[in-house]
Amino acid sequence: MTAALKTSECSADSEEGAVACRNLEPLFAPRGIAVVGASRREGSVGFAIMENLIDGNYQGVIYPVNPKARSLFGHRCVTQLSEINDDQLDLIVVVIPAPYVLPTIKQGVAMGVKNFVVISAGFKEVGGEGVERENALKAYADEQGLNILGPNCLGIINTHPNVCMNASFGPLTPNRGNIGLISQSGALCSALLDYAGTRGIGFSRFVSFGNKADITEVDLMRSLAQDDQTDAILMYVEAISDGRKFVEAAQQITRGANAKPILMIKTGRTSQGAAAAASHTGSMAGSDEVYDALLEQAGVIRVNSVEELFDVASCFSDKVLPAGRRTAIVTNAGGPGIMATDACISSGLELCKFEDYTIKSLQFQLPAAGSFKNPVDVIGDARHDRYRAALDAVAADDNVDQVMVIVTPQTMTNTTQIAQEIGETRKFCNKPVVACLMGAGEVQAGATELRTKFNVPTYTFPESAANAMMAKCRFAEWTKTKAIKRDDIKTDKAAAAKIIDDLTSKGITSLVEAHAMQVLDAYGFPTVPFKLAADADEAVAAAEKMDGPVVLKIAGPKILHKSDVGGVALNLATADEVRDAYNTMIKTVKERMGDDVEIWGVLVQKMLGKGREIILGLSRDPSLGPLVMYGMGGIYTEVFKDVAFNVAPLDEADAKRMIAKTRSAKLLDPVRGQKAADKAALLESLLKLSQFVVDFPQVAELDINPLVVFEKGQGCMAADARIILSGGAS
Repeated sequence: MTAALKTSECSADSEEGAVACRNLEPLFAPRGIAVVGASRREGSVGFAIMENLIDGNYQGVIYPVNPKARSLFGHRCVTQLSEINDDQLDLIVVVIPAPYVLPTIKQGVAMGVKNFVVISAGFKEVGGEGVERENALKAYADEQGLNILGPNCLGIINTHPNVCMNASFGPLTPNRGNIGLISQSGALCSALLDYAGTRGIGFSRFVSFGNKADITEVDLMRSLAQDDQTDAILMYVEAISDGRKFVEAAQQITRGANAKPILMIKTGRTSQGAAAAASHTGSMAGSDEVYDALLEQAGVIRVNSVEELFDVASCFSDKVLPAGRRTAIVTNAGGPGIMATDACISSGLELCKFEDYTIKSLQFQLPAAGSFKNPVDVIGDARHDRYRAALDAVAADDNVDQVMVIVTPQTMTNTTQIAQEIGETRKFCNKPVVACLMGAGEVQAGATELRTKFNVPTYTFPESAANAMMAKCRFAEWTKTKAIKRDDIKTDKAAAAKIIDDLTSKGITSLVEAHAMQVLDAYGFPTVPFKLAADADEAVAAAEKMDGPVVLKIAGPKILHKSDVGGVALNLATADEVRDAYNTMIKTVKERMGDDVEIWGVLVQKMLGKGREIILGLSRDPSLGPLVMYGMGGIYTEVFKDVAFNVAPLDEADAKRMIAKTRSAKLLDPVRGQKAADKAALLESLLKLSQFVVDFPQVAELDINPLVVFEKGQGCMAADARIILSGGAS
């Protein structure tokens, strides 16, 4: 049965690296299925799964397991799994109370079965004992090398004619199509199937993964990417299990010559604990913008609603990608043409300028009252032949990357005939063509013709069409990007590790500026020359060794906001100024914080010249993993919150996108007589931080604020920093 299906192991271009991929084909294309908990009771889950398997014309062998029934739907029941003697039993679907799930899986493993769909609820979603059950299930799956989908899921569907498997309890079986759907919510799966049916959208594979005790969204993404019946992957996800693995897998799927788009609805927010406020980075990493950044880094198209999900998915039903954003519009009404123009510009598309030969062709074939520039207006009495003439001319223009065709119902409009011409144009032109048939009943026949016969994406209004076309353009642009690896970033992990180990051995896990700067300096970050002075004489001696004026900053384990307590003195040029500033600072800080405040002394730093102030940071999300932050630094960091996040480690392309994404990126360019900033030095520091994240997993949070970036060719320097180690105090 599975011979016609693609079952090759996951692979990737050598440039992208190998993909570790689980073989989930026995889940999607089993030769035999046992349903433990199959039921005669209508309305029960066990009944619905059996009914769906049989009504869906499943091509394998079905074994209902029910100790109280002789047969179900004409299939002989067995009282227990051990009665099945079939070496082609590939999958066991479990629909029994939660306490009996693991013993049942162990019975299946004893029979040689490795693949299970656990429909049953009663696991971590109910808390308490449910959490313990799920942990035990996961541990056993890991120990035995099993594939377990669920628990608490709707099931799995494969519409391939060699399989025809609907092993779910959903009320509908989807039409066959080229879209794979992965959903964490079983209830939403049913709604998606229902809605997709009204849009004429079909699916290749359809899976609800529930609590993902074993199989995760990353495993399913990789499996669907290897399926030659799946051209696009749709996802509904409430939380991503492992940000790094997700990004790696998604980038491999969405880049290159055989790229497949991934569209996602992501609900919920990143889960950050109260300790996140220990740093600027932590306090800003809890927003949904983090997920936006992660999905952008992964090449995933994020959508905000089910309607938008299927709008964009429809556009990808045609696999041809646009060469650029230049869009031509053909319409039979001026108003909708203006609407389409506004929608294209608002979404980020460009209206193309036709070549002279295109304009002359249009002038020759269209009425004088028409419009021969973009958008092309074939006017209201246009029949199918006039549309064909306009489309032939426009589609052949070298300045056109894609075409939007608008049809409004007029007395003389035969939308079915016009749909035929639009479809023929798409067949013979290697450019995306999208139709916008405005209305409902009058245009329905034409819309159905376009979708079913010609696979042309069809919309009711231009705004939806333009949004979907722009998503496809962005994906086309993304497929051409490549990871840019850097192996020339020089660091000294051993030197930094020694300092961290020495500090943690003393119970110090919250590294304020004096200690944090030591760690960064040892690792290889460019840091402002500094010296910790325990008294006024040491401060003077340190200042005399530095070229030019210095800064004094109070140093102590509990002194976080130094300026607020009089703990900063700037531009000190003489020994007397340094001595006086030291004594005044110690006195002022004690007055404001109490005589018992612990003070180590002062940090003496070289006074820096003017530069752009940047913040670099890291925090660790419980599910997404290590997050690197870049943005506007200095005292306004949390005021403007002009920052960007990505999951570490970064490649050079990731780092450049992070910088470019911020509003303040323009400040790195020449501004009103100020020369450009040293972007190369900034980029290297960002990549060095990314490597630091990987080298030191015990670092929970870090701020470098500010990193002062000087003019081009003059580098950058870290002027202040804070590091929080795992278990550190906030």
